[in-house]
Formats: sequence, structure tokens, C-alpha cells
Amino acid sequence: MRRLGVHLMVWSGDVTKAMLARLPAIKEMGYDGVEIPIFDPEAIHVAEVRQALADSGLRCTSSTAMTEGLSLIDENRREQGITWLRKIIQTSTAIGAEVLCGPICVPVGELRGRGYTQAEWDTCVRSFQEVAKVASDEGVTIALEPLNRFETFMINTVDDGIRLMDEVDHPSVGLLLDTFHMHIEEKSTPDAICKAGRHIKHFHTSENDRGTVGTGQVAWAETFNALNQIGYDGWLVVESFNAVIPELAGATCIWRPLAKSPDDLAEESYQFLRKME
Repeated sequence: MRRLGVHLMVWSGDVTKAMLARLPAIKEMGYDGVEIPIFDPEAIHVAEVRQALADSGLRCTSSTAMTEGLSLIDENRREQGITWLRKIIQTSTAIGAEVLCGPICVPVGELRGRGYTQAEWDTCVRSFQEVAKVASDEGVTIALEPLNRFETFMINTVDDGIRLMDEVDHPSVGLLLDTFHMHIEEKSTPDAICKAGRHIKHFHTSENDRGTVGTGQVAWAETFNALNQIGYDGWLVVESFNAVIPELAGATCIWRPLAKSPDDLAEESYQFLRKME
């Protein structure tokens, strides 16, 4: 069976001692691992995270998002963006993450009233080729996440992601597909999965309202059939966001609770996904 993980942002955007103390309970739910958000590498206490993972018997992946003011698509911000991302990659390696995923082209919520230009695309390709070398040296796989058009203007569709990965052409970089974003942008989530098959390095299971997996409109049976068809055997990570995280509320427009509690969302999502497996 594929490994099931849950994003710690279901509870909090900060990797605190209190958050790490939750890991045994997450293991008891049945999860194989957790996804650890890394936005500020200096805020991650590597030894504490590694010890908490070892004590709980959980593995981990990591996620990030391009920080405000930086970019991989603008020539005047590209070098700073790569330098920042190198630190995120190194921190991911230090905590034992197998995959680092997320929207890392431009900051989430940065919109320009248009789509990307050819110059921005070309700069993005060069940036990812450099990032791929760093990831390869550190032993981490980068999985870029296409986001819906309301959150970014850069890489909205699986087709865009495939084209970018074909041009970057490096085994250490691929795609993270997310059922929430595909539900908005794709004509068919199963078709998109099959099309992207060779590039998929990571997978987020997220309901169309970002609530408990299995309670909304996502075509889960068809989604799992497509994952089986391409032979995907990587992580399936439940991703949702706690409505009380102010940094995420503005970018993701989550103003209300998405479940009775974060624990309920995580546990019920796990039970649904394990049945689908």
C-alpha cells in the first residue's frame, strides 16, 4: 500500500514543541508520516524534529512556498530565490524529509493581472535546473505544485507543469499534484494524473472545499483508479489548513473551520483513504 501522510498545517503553521508532541497521536491514527512546513529554516530545530519523528515512528516529507519578495521567474530576484530555496532544501535533508514540495515559482497570492511571459518562463526553467542540482546533491526530490489561477499566475495546470518538467529535464525535480487545485483547473482529474504520470513525485489529497477528504465533490474512485493505472507508489498526503493560521488565511481564503476539529479532519480523512487503498 502507498504511504499515507498528513500535513502538520492541519493543526498549525509552526513546528513548535507542542506540535511535535502531537506526533504520537498522529501515529496512533494510522499515518505513516507527516508533512512538515518549512518557511523559515532558522525556525526549525532540526535535532528536536528528528528526535520527535524517531520517537513516534513517523517518516516525513516537507513543504514550502516561495517567500514574499523572492522569485524563480524574475531575473532581478532569481538568485536570492535560489539562495533561500537552497537553505530550505538543506533543512529538509537535515530533518530526514524524502520530498520537498510546494509552489516555489513565485509567492502564493502574487498576481499580475496576466499570465506569464516567455521571459518569465525561460528564467523559471533555468532556475529549476539550478535548484535540481542542489536537490540532487542533498538527496531530496523537489515536487512543484501547480496552483489554481486565483492563487498564482504561474503554473496553473498539469499541462504547464509537464511542459516545465520536460524542459528542466532532471530526475530530482517533478510535480506534486493536488486534488483541490485539479478540481478547479482540470477538465478531468484522472486524465490529468495519467498524462502527468512519469513526472509525479508527490500527491496531495485535498477535498474541493479543503475539508475532510471523502466528504465533497472530488471523484475519489476515479482518482485512485488513475493512480493505480500509472503505478504511483509514492506518498498520499492529506493537506488542509487550520483557519486560525493568519499567514495562510489571506492567501488561501480560508475564513471558517473546515471540520469539527483538526483531529477529526485528520482521522476521518485517514479512514477514508485507507478504505480507498
